[in-house]
Amino acid sequence: MKTIPLRDFQREGAKAFGEMAPDEPWLLSGRDQEFLLMPLSPENRTTILDLAEGFAAVMALRLDQAQAAESGLDQLRPEEIDAEIRDARKTLKRRKRTA
Repeated sequence: MKTIPLRDFQREGAKAFGEMAPDEPWLLSGRDQEFLLMPLSPENRTTILDLAEGFAAVMALRLDQAQAAESGLDQLRPEEIDAEIRDARKTLKRRKRTA
């Protein structure tokens, strides 16, 4: 996997890639973030997009778990969770009646 500075890509566009292997992924590396570029072909498009969606789901789940741990919500008992859900549903019903 070849790494290209994001600044070079912004300045030079596709020329920053130079000679590309047809199936080689690229890593655009910036100061605060990085981007993975993967070539798609008609044969692998669906598979790679499904894989990317799966990664995004796992990352979102890990973020939710970390936020729950930070706020202490990961320590709630099932009865407390049920009570929270019940209260939220009551609030939604009240809002629908007044709307």
